[in-house]
Amino acid sequence: MKKSTMFLLWVGAAISVSEIFTGGLLAPLGFAQGFIAIIIGHLIGTTLFAGGAYVSYCRKLNAMDSVAFSFGKNGGKLVALCNLVQLIGWIIILVVQAGGAIAAVFPNLPFWMITFTLSILQMVWAVIFGSPGGRINDIAVVLLAGLCVLFLVESFNYESSVLTFSNGMSIMLGIELSIAMPVSWLPLVGDYSSKANNKLCAALMPFLGYFLGSCFMYIIGLLVAISSGNNIFAFIASSKFRYIACVIVLLSTITTNFVAIYSAAVSSTQWIKSKNIRSPILAVGIFTLLVSVFFPVSRFELILEKFLISITMVFVPVFTLVLSDFITKKQKLDKSISLINLIIVFIGMAGNWLFNKYIVFIPTLMTFMLVFVLFIIKNRLIKNTM
Repeated sequence: MKKSTMFLLWVGAAISVSEIFTGGLLAPLGFAQGFIAIIIGHLIGTTLFAGGAYVSYCRKLNAMDSVAFSFGKNGGKLVALCNLVQLIGWIIILVVQAGGAIAAVFPNLPFWMITFTLSILQMVWAVIFGSPGGRINDIAVVLLAGLCVLFLVESFNYESSVLTFSNGMSIMLGIELSIAMPVSWLPLVGDYSSKANNKLCAALMPFLGYFLGSCFMYIIGLLVAISSGNNIFAFIASSKFRYIACVIVLLSTITTNFVAIYSAAVSSTQWIKSKNIRSPILAVGIFTLLVSVFFPVSRFELILEKFLISITMVFVPVFTLVLSDFITKKQKLDKSISLINLIIVFIGMAGNWLFNKYIVFIPTLMTFMLVFVLFIIKNRLIKNTM
């Protein structure tokens, strides 16, 4: 995969309603503190994200096959199942949020019809193109970036309404929510970086593409929320670019979920072997369509915030161990489950929950350090017993 294709792939993955919506959650901090939280959080989260990309490139394995080096082949299947669940959750949330944005512009359209159409379009796109990174995806991403600039310009001229922000947002939580978005892609970035032409393409291009695209989306969301009272759907409905905004929502949902559907299908092959990747793509697409249409998610802001925190709780400990094993040059792939590494992950998850509950510094960094220290202790104990 070429550098430009890899860069645009992750810019496209970053352009979504969920990114804008999450940026809006930081509005109680104000623009200055919100901007700082976005930059610091994305620097941390995207660095972890790029680290996972580099590991898969060096091992020439997709993300879940690379995880198996730390947890054993069967342990890798367990992580793949967690990844499949979180990707399906992302696909559903993105479709329902996109449906809410389009419904704000076209209130007479039934909501189920919008989500059904979006689900069909993203599934057809995924089945036809098979894997992300093609020329059509590149063109779509460039168009999306241009349309988003218009959207950003509009946010500066929006007439402020009465603000209804809660006081539950701290700068530490804002940083954590900014870390969480790139970390949510950490379990699948290796599916694409393993196909990169060189190290620069494998690690730097995903870092730059996602960092720039996601920060841009967060800042749009922050500005919109500050100026419109934290109501992104109302902003879209009243915007003079509302029809362009619908095009952004439509295309961004397809390009983002295209990546998620493909990687969900790859993760599913850890459990169900398939000769053709399009079969699991179709299965994931049909399942998410049924849930999106018949069981639409409500309370976007509450669900999205909890969902992002839960993703970091699971995958930061997992990939801290993956990166640690890579640094220590572990190359042996075991078939059995590595119970000691799973125990360390569970301790890391518990620690992350406590760090988030009491907002201890930056929970993700604290979790990373906790798991890394446990990893060092484990290695020394094993060395001393040999």
